[in-house]
Amino acid sequence: MRRTIVVWALIGVILLGVSCGPCRLPPVPAAMTGDNSGGAIAVYQIWPMSDSYGTFYVQKISPDGDFLWEEGGILIGSGCPADDQCPSFAISDGSGGAVIIWMERLPQPEGEPERLYFQSHAARIDSEGNIKWQRDIPGVDQAIPDGSGGAIIAYRAPHNDIAVLKVDSEGNLPWGEDGASLNTGQCWPLAVASDDLGGIIVVGCASEGFVYVQRVDSEGNTLWQTGGVQACVGPAEEAQVASDGAGGAIVAYMRDIPCDDGRIGGYCDSDIYAQRIDVEGNVLWGLDGVPICAGPSHPNTPKIVTDGAGGAIIFFTFIGSEVSSPGYVAFRARRMDADGHELWEAEAELWGGMIVSDGSGGVISVWYDEEGTSARAQRVDAVGRELWGPDGVTLRNVRPSLAVSDGCGGVFISWAAAEFRGCELSEVSYYVQRIDAEGNLPWGDEGVLLNP
Repeated sequence: MRRTIVVWALIGVILLGVSCGPCRLPPVPAAMTGDNSGGAIAVYQIWPMSDSYGTFYVQKISPDGDFLWEEGGILIGSGCPADDQCPSFAISDGSGGAVIIWMERLPQPEGEPERLYFQSHAARIDSEGNIKWQRDIPGVDQAIPDGSGGAIIAYRAPHNDIAVLKVDSEGNLPWGEDGASLNTGQCWPLAVASDDLGGIIVVGCASEGFVYVQRVDSEGNTLWQTGGVQACVGPAEEAQVASDGAGGAIVAYMRDIPCDDGRIGGYCDSDIYAQRIDVEGNVLWGLDGVPICAGPSHPNTPKIVTDGAGGAIIFFTFIGSEVSSPGYVAFRARRMDADGHELWEAEAELWGGMIVSDGSGGVISVWYDEEGTSARAQRVDAVGRELWGPDGVTLRNVRPSLAVSDGCGGVFISWAAAEFRGCELSEVSYYVQRIDAEGNLPWGDEGVLLNP
């Protein structure tokens, strides 16, 4: 079964005014989460229009689009210069507040080697906008809720390792100051998912290019074999992961395909495969997983969300072969059940995008349209039917760059709009828009301006 799909996620930039040469890009909204009641908590960084460092602010927005905290947002700390992006995360605490995690760029210390210096921080803000605690942490690359008001953080530790750190609802570090080491080589992008039991599942790569998966329980214990479970027999990369809802995970990855001209150690193509690993660390879908996109297709990095029933929906860009379909590009999605069987496939001729679960076995995708002027979004249900009409929902003059679930079957989208004088930034505005489960825009056509 094939149906047109339009689903992707967001953070973006609209450039207004005069364009010239390699102008510096404006900053974009940093992070966002739902508040478990249809509202959003958004993190954004404000830079003075100079080379000085920016500062991070947090704002809570009601389901109706009203500010719930002070109008200018709550200041939480310093960030990066405007020509550098400091990553940040907003993790719902399950009680209307959030744990905010961000990275600060530090000045070059006198007498130290010339390189970039950073410090990572975490803070919890309650539902009323009060900062309950704030502390330094050793690093951050990915973060998820711990299910009890805190967060679990994965980061690239020294000595080519990955570590996971728990910050509980009181700001304590129950797994130690540096967290638990996974003894797995670094891999980018580092992918994580909840095990739905208070722990975390982490996907990384060993130096030889194999994809490994490790589970850490709610007490900080690594549960699977030393170094993790190997997702497939051969070399692979660009792995992404989603929870299977039963303590295990489904991993989507790109397998390297050897060249057919006899060269040794050469790879001329890649296929997308998926693997399910159960709560005990057993590989369920064969030693190499199941094919999602195989053959002369040159697909790009897969994206994956849970379907809430033990399976997953996997997205990828398909590029036709020079022989069978030269120049053909399409965005495809496949839903796989808990046993690795395909339930449906859908396709649309569009580039890239972002995806979030709709919480009911379906998915919402947000992308930038082919004309390059607007964002579009589509919700697809658990059986592959489009719910927001044949063309989806259109947001005019929006280039999205971040999308997250609103927890009620809809999606939050954020973006930045910048004005220039020549090539100099003169003003940056940050917006958030909500699309509800029925495809309506309860916050109006323009969305909510975060920094009025």
